[in-house]
Amino acid sequence: MSTESTIVKKDNAGALSTINLRADSGKGTEELRSDDVSTPILKILHQLSPECNSRNAKYVEGAKPGMIYSGSFGNLIDGEKGLDIVVAHTQTRFPEWQERGDSAAAPVGTHLEIPTDAVEEKNGRYRLPNGNYVEKTMYFYVIAIVGKEFRKAVIAMRSSNLTPGRELNNLIANLRMEDSQGTFQPAAYTAVFNLKTVGKNWGDKSWHVYKPSLVKMLDVSTGMDAEAYTMAQNLQKEVSKGSAKPTYDKVENKNTKDII
Repeated sequence: MSTESTIVKKDNAGALSTINLRADSGKGTEELRSDDVSTPILKILHQLSPECNSRNAKYVEGAKPGMIYSGSFGNLIDGEKGLDIVVAHTQTRFPEWQERGDSAAAPVGTHLEIPTDAVEEKNGRYRLPNGNYVEKTMYFYVIAIVGKEFRKAVIAMRSSNLTPGRELNNLIANLRMEDSQGTFQPAAYTAVFNLKTVGKNWGDKSWHVYKPSLVKMLDVSTGMDAEAYTMAQNLQKEVSKGSAKPTYDKVENKNTKDII
């Protein structure tokens, strides 16, 4: 398939006609609203991830533990190099999950706070009387910088990634800028952060967690930085009004406690 935006082809009469793909950019989606589109979840791949199993239908060629991936993106991101992001919005929620295997991976509900009848287990997980559990989760709605392209995404941090989530929130909270009126805390989406992954071990188990760092402050006087800022600003508005929703994959692991 040609990657050129303009293609010359013969019409039925044999004459040449020009198709300009860029001129048709966005056509067919004019009536698509922001609340009609879900936001893909970026995740860290682990040894048990189906994307790393060559015998699984979800196998992705070249996938290795520690990489960052989303099926909607189709890109494998090297965890050692990391992914640059602009954080549009950060929130902490307590999604409620069923203790089941081949069920839809979407939570059955989401709580703003820990339910009063929940019993704490470990790593931010609380058991409910109905057998379900809620798990403290930090959601980061971001603009992921993939090559020279900006993509909306959600990064969910829970369990052993709660500490990296707090680290990222601390970096955001400590952002400072200065103008004629003095120093102030800018919006979260005024900066570019990088998320690498690092390995962790406990007994015979191994997994990866995020390692956040500040890359730079955006220069909104330049084209690409201004575009990233505006796109993140709009995503923040969508999240605030509830029209940006994560896209959940299917759970294939029979033991959801092993998923980090």
